[in-house]
Amino acid sequence: MFSVKVEEVIRHTENIATIFFNCRLRSYPGQFIMLNIFGYEEIPLSMSSSNSVTVKAVGETTRALVNIPVGTLVGIKGPMGTPFTPTNGKALLIAGGIGVAPLFYLHDYLVKSGTDVHVLFGARTSEELIWTDRFKNLEIATDDGSAGYHGSVVDLVKEKDLEEFAKIYCCGPEPMLKALYRHFDEMDVLPKVEMSLEKYMRCGIGLCGSCVLDNGLRVCVEGPVFNAAKLDW
Repeated sequence: MFSVKVEEVIRHTENIATIFFNCRLRSYPGQFIMLNIFGYEEIPLSMSSSNSVTVKAVGETTRALVNIPVGTLVGIKGPMGTPFTPTNGKALLIAGGIGVAPLFYLHDYLVKSGTDVHVLFGARTSEELIWTDRFKNLEIATDDGSAGYHGSVVDLVKEKDLEEFAKIYCCGPEPMLKALYRHFDEMDVLPKVEMSLEKYMRCGIGLCGSCVLDNGLRVCVEGPVFNAAKLDW
């Protein structure tokens, strides 16, 4: 573990913030870090850039992180895990809620490399849509119809011609990912889909077994990014 200093905190909403560190980590989109706020438990967080994480307050530790003062030292292990695979072809990014965090990083990485990127971003309500001005070719879906398409991002995906995309990247709640998996299976496009999964991790290095999937793969080592054809859903 090494220490970094919190350089900036951007509060998107009362419960969501992006925390920037004072150094860039040698990393790739889709990887995660184990972050320790001293006095709290160590938690895994996907990177939203090479020097930031974007987090939603859902417990004591994440609440402390969302409210962390600039200048605070935090402990980091990583970056770790399997990242997304880049493509030179047309890319579709599908985000649900705070699952948008690693796709921020991927979007910027692909755009910088000249990739044609399209983004579908779904949330329960418009208040949960963050940094929408950061994305190119963005379409929004909200469950309550307060912004963009009235319905789920899965419903929006079903209206798209998936054959035009060389690669499809997804991150969001597990029910969303499983619904997308079923649709992609029906459309016979699973091999070109990558999904970033979220599971409880205690160690982050594949020893404790807390994040093992039904097929035996470990989210912290073989993932968190998996080719969808390897998932047993």
